Amino acid sequence: MSIKHKAWAIGLGRTGTNSFCKALEILGYQNVRHNPPFEELKDLDGAADNGCTIFYKYLDVRFPGSKFILLMRDLEAWLASIEYMHTDLIDEQAEDVVMMRRMMLYESVYFDREKFTAAYHRHHDDVNRYFRDRPDDLLELNLTTGDGWDELCPFLDLPVPEDPFPHANQRRSDLVSRVKSTARNLTRQFKGGRQR
Repeated sequence: MSIKHKAWAIGLGRTGTNSFCKALEILGYQNVRHNPPFEELKDLDGAADNGCTIFYKYLDVRFPGSKFILLMRDLEAWLASIEYMHTDLIDEQAEDVVMMRRMMLYESVYFDREKFTAAYHRHHDDVNRYFRDRPDDLLELNLTTGDGWDELCPFLDLPVPEDPFPHANQRRSDLVSRVKSTARNLTRQFKGGRQR
């Protein structure tokens, strides 16, 4: 199956970006990258995550005819998932590029609920504003509520494959996030109880 459009997932991290990349590969996309460095974008047919999301306007100009997919997720579920990634998986030795991407998107390197909530709304508003007069170039896709091939394939002008839509990282990451959140809450309650 030959692809007809470059496909860029421009949702924030933890919205199904790994699953999206796997879906493109099933659809026959050869050059797909999850969270690519900027210099690799010119050689790709599809990508997802922050390395793509930050540069979606550049990709639109650089590759006319591209299709853009705004991966969505319920705000509270997204915050719970993204908190794990931005609390525990960065340290003082973090790469400058990681810090730069996080500051551009979230205005914070570490998880801050208020800033991340604002970033969530700001990004969605900006994408919708940018594509307001071009509805055929933007698809909103929520993989956590069951969206998949039936929405994506017509948008990319491709037939629906027989393979099930992939769901990468879902159980492990969300379980870890819930366990860590529960542990933090219990710790706060315990400390609060001792202080009384």
